[in-house]
Amino acid sequence: MATVMPDIYFLPEWGKFFETKEQDGKVHFFEINNELGHIFYQFIVRPTPVQIEEETYYDIITPYGFSGPIILSGDLENKPQLINLFEKEFGDYCDEHRIVTEYVRFSPWLKNRLDFESLYEFRDNGHVLYIDLREEDFFMQQFASVTRGQVRKALKKDVEIEFDFTGEHVEEFHRLYMLTVKKNQIEPYYLFSIESLRSSFEKFGGSQFLLFAKHQGQYISATFVLHHGEYAHYHLTANDPEYSSLSGNSLIVYELCRWAVEHDKKEVHLGGAPNENLYRFKRNFTKAEPLELLMGKKIHNQQAYDQLVEAKRQNGGIELPGYFPLYRG
Repeated sequence: MATVMPDIYFLPEWGKFFETKEQDGKVHFFEINNELGHIFYQFIVRPTPVQIEEETYYDIITPYGFSGPIILSGDLENKPQLINLFEKEFGDYCDEHRIVTEYVRFSPWLKNRLDFESLYEFRDNGHVLYIDLREEDFFMQQFASVTRGQVRKALKKDVEIEFDFTGEHVEEFHRLYMLTVKKNQIEPYYLFSIESLRSSFEKFGGSQFLLFAKHQGQYISATFVLHHGEYAHYHLTANDPEYSSLSGNSLIVYELCRWAVEHDKKEVHLGGAPNENLYRFKRNFTKAEPLELLMGKKIHNQQAYDQLVEAKRQNGGIELPGYFPLYRG
């Protein structure tokens, strides 16, 4: 029987696709599957950027997105034993593979960190927002009055919606996306090339689509949507600032919610908000409380970690003293 993953970020093909986001990274999988239950964990293993005694060490980071170790099955009474077994066997795995540190982007909505919170230290990365679609009428019960007004304004101004399930117009999305990148000065790690967007449709075509807003035949706003199981994700957004007065982006979120309800999704995730304006924009789509975004950190080999940090200090220095792992700072 095939294992059912709860969200797209846990799919093995997701990890494989995004391993190239990490320099020299290779996706690995670790599982415990026995009478106690089933834990699945995918992560990317990277060589550390500095070496000690001509020995190569490695560290772990979860793939782009939100995942981490997750319990896929098992009885509640067996959970403590299952977690203890995971801690021991995964610790042995890390020792065997010379893995020094681990950084986990846990899923805020699945809250899988709660099962593993005794194993990690956590860093607060703020919050992410989502729209709860289990309300009878998300438009009236979740959207703020100002946002409802923006949606109505877009419709009145003859803004049209177009779904693209094949990636036929990925060039138009990328054009709008690069305008947004330039405006918001997005960091290189979070950028997506047009080649990457095209190839993602070959890999995840059944789990993603583009949603455009158009005005008089011109593409003015767009969103790259991911979906799997009960969740839809407002993955990437793109806008032409010259048309911001038409509120195309607000109409897109509304139409995404309508699509999600029709396809039995229970939540639309809007992601985080690095600035106040973006937070206010997203917050007006939902009355649901924001979800905590916590990152798990663990040092598996303290001696090697200290030596790697010292090697970095002597070879270029530590530029980001708050970074984890510090030898990458």
